[in-house]
Amino acid sequence: MILDADRVKPINDFKFHLKGLIDNEEFYQRWIEHPSSSIIHHERECCEEARLWFLAYARSMEGWTAAQYQMKPPTWLAQLFKWGPSVWPISWCQVIKEKTIDCGVFAALAREVFSAQGVSAHPAQALLSYNQNCTDHWKDLWIKGMNKVDKRKLGDVFPWVGNKIVYHEVCVLEMADGQAKVYDSTFGNWLEPHKRVGFGALLSVRTECPRLLNWGDKLLSYGEWVDL
Repeated sequence: MILDADRVKPINDFKFHLKGLIDNEEFYQRWIEHPSSSIIHHERECCEEARLWFLAYARSMEGWTAAQYQMKPPTWLAQLFKWGPSVWPISWCQVIKEKTIDCGVFAALAREVFSAQGVSAHPAQALLSYNQNCTDHWKDLWIKGMNKVDKRKLGDVFPWVGNKIVYHEVCVLEMADGQAKVYDSTFGNWLEPHKRVGFGALLSVRTECPRLLNWGDKLLSYGEWVDL
């Protein structure tokens, strides 16, 4: 298979493209090297029962979800959980007891739902652009949320919020025709492969699908950050 090299930006080109934005982002290197989140399974009944309960709940909600792309995205996740800080690592038997979860947990849960529907779903990460008023608000929100968590369980909190860039976790769906669909499970919407500017603009995305996928005019390759 011959790849179109112009469609996959090497990491140096990626950095150059975002240079004006990342100059003041102290956590940038941590963002691009950070592994995607996953939910721990203790390989015991506690986690298996929790996972099966969640999937049964998902099936019960699918009748109320509008179908798109021959699948039913779990838009109802935002009704089941609030968005906020999560304690990591987190297991299945913990997740179902939580009222608040972060984007990593949202993405991991969405992958389980899509997989149960017969859709190949893989971890994906994104960098998005926001103004500093917004990022300052989120930093305050996270501090308040973490203050409610038992510090003995909190561990190291990943610095996902920067000055004008934020790290986010989503999921990529591998379609039969080699196309990709990128779903933001935190906010319940599909991300589009179009470059734009302004509030919430998607700057780049990285997927963990072992197969090359076409996403608009972009080619998504395992582990490679692709900028818009």
